[in-house]
Amino acid sequence: MFRLLSRRLSFAAARTNNNDFSIASGCCFLLSPEQSVFTTACAAVSSSFLWRKRFSTDDRRRRTTTTTNVTTTLSRRRDPKNKNNNNSPASSSFFQHVQLNREIVACVTCSEILKHVETNSEKYNGVNVSTAWHRLAKKLGREERSSVREFKRDARVLLLEEATVRCMQGLFRGNEDGDVTSRETAERRHERRQYSSRMKAEDAFDAQNVGNILWACATILYTPRLGILDKFADIIEGNVDKLYPQALSNSLWSFARLKEWNLLRCKTVAELLMQQALRMLPEVLEDVKKAGGMFEAKDVPFGGFSTQAIGNAMWSCGTLRCHPGEKIMDAYLKLTTEYHEKFKTQEISNIAWASAMLQHHPGDAFLSVVSETLAKRLEECASQAVSNSLLGLATFGYKMDEEMLKALGGKRHARRCNSQDLCNSIWALAAVDAFEAEVYGDLWARVSSMHHDEFAPEGLNMLYHACVMHQDHWMDQHAVGNDDVVDEEVLDDVTNTSKKRKSTNQSTTTTKSTKAKGFSSSLHGMGVREVALQRHDTPIWLDTIAKKSYDDQTIHSVTLSAFHKHVSTRIRAGFIKNVADEYLTEDGVMSIDIALLDHKIAIECDGPSHFEKNMEKSMTHKTIIRNRGLERRGWRVVSIPYFEWQEANANETHRKYLEDKLASVGVQREQVLTLF
Repeated sequence: MFRLLSRRLSFAAARTNNNDFSIASGCCFLLSPEQSVFTTACAAVSSSFLWRKRFSTDDRRRRTTTTTNVTTTLSRRRDPKNKNNNNSPASSSFFQHVQLNREIVACVTCSEILKHVETNSEKYNGVNVSTAWHRLAKKLGREERSSVREFKRDARVLLLEEATVRCMQGLFRGNEDGDVTSRETAERRHERRQYSSRMKAEDAFDAQNVGNILWACATILYTPRLGILDKFADIIEGNVDKLYPQALSNSLWSFARLKEWNLLRCKTVAELLMQQALRMLPEVLEDVKKAGGMFEAKDVPFGGFSTQAIGNAMWSCGTLRCHPGEKIMDAYLKLTTEYHEKFKTQEISNIAWASAMLQHHPGDAFLSVVSETLAKRLEECASQAVSNSLLGLATFGYKMDEEMLKALGGKRHARRCNSQDLCNSIWALAAVDAFEAEVYGDLWARVSSMHHDEFAPEGLNMLYHACVMHQDHWMDQHAVGNDDVVDEEVLDDVTNTSKKRKSTNQSTTTTKSTKAKGFSSSLHGMGVREVALQRHDTPIWLDTIAKKSYDDQTIHSVTLSAFHKHVSTRIRAGFIKNVADEYLTEDGVMSIDIALLDHKIAIECDGPSHFEKNMEKSMTHKTIIRNRGLERRGWRVVSIPYFEWQEANANETHRKYLEDKLASVGVQREQVLTLF
């Protein structure tokens, strides 16, 4: 009986629906479940039913959905009042813009993209415009500079700019609606909320699109016409609180790259962006803590904060010389030091360079990270990263690690450098007295093989200053003065050094340099400066064109500050004779703020630029080098910091302050009193 019942239940389970099986299974449990045969039959029924239920349910859902979709589609097509039907103008326009975007992305060359712009720019919406700019920048970034110049002259670019301006009018709906009634505006807002994605593709020109176009223009260093950058600056200034960290740093980077457009406006935007970055700092630090470290650019989630964001923000502030404030600088430097392994070498070098440009001491821990990165990750470093890192280390007087300098030798660094990298590297090594390093000679040999037209005026200035520092260092080592006659022992040392360098650099000694045949015999009767220059290959234009650039930027372009004039007036009021402002040293390479000629005292009025931003009473390394150079030329240096003078001015104790300062350099108090 049980077997017959189990067979019938199995057969019924395969054919019955859900409700019938529930009744049947309920009735079965009224019987004797102790019977093993019946239990087996129930298990078979359950297994058969579950498989049948899953199949039939999915099938019914699919049939029901299909029927519903067909019915809904037909009803929408029959209803002409339906605003959301797929045949409406808005819907067709949406698919048209999607198709345009696909066509832009499919273009292989810049010419194809510009041809598409010429044909379809009037149909573009904000997303199409943004895509066109972005793809053009990507393509041009892989091509030669001549292609970029041709792009800037192409008339079709103006069509893209006109489309950009047209799409910008849809950024704020109030500007586009004009005299539309409030009821129609409300309906439009309701429609946009209901179909946000479709309406966004139709007429939005959001922050992402603005950021893409800014990035594109900054990448190819192109300043668009029709006031586009002004409008973008207005947009960012009005919506700065809506930017997430990565978008903020990207916008900051773009305006820093385009600073030649309007430096003052770029600085204004940068200040606003960094103020927003400061407000976001607690959230950023909390996110980093939760994530257990920094994100790399490729791994950062949307709206997150990456190593690239720090690198871009710091580089931008350094480029614009816009200090963001000690709090955010110290926070970024701390993150970089703690998670330096996550940072790319270029990002670390950018942060070091920015700290140098902003005169913000990053701390010995960060400088150690920069030195360690150069020594252990040199293969990852581009020449710009190496030169920027060296410049950052030297600006704060950090002693170069011998292992790092050795890794840079063997022409590994010099052969990859462009003109600016050469100038930065040579000045950095000279600033920390690394004249005996192999890389220093390699860099000068490369400079000697180049024409002076390949260097910017600032680079020529750095080269000549490095030469002056080298000369001072060499004379200190040999305890000779500017006007001394060089003895035979020194001549032999210079000759041997030069011959050794010539043997290892045969390819560069044949180029334009100060060396000539019969070198050892030509040294006799030469001055100290000429002999000092023989230590390394130096170009023939160093003492002419480079010196003129140095004089123009360092000596002849000096203007007296109000602080300088005030100190000079107080000194002259004491009836001191033979006082000169901006006096040149005997060799003509250094300028003294106020020179007391009878006593050979150099008074330097040191304003804020001579001190670290975050360490008010700590002199910059450049100021220390200046004082050392003046002392080497026989001058006693008196430094008057601006904050000390302000205090003396408030207390009206100028005379006593000056007396104490002069006494500090060895002038007896009786002699000081006779000066006043």
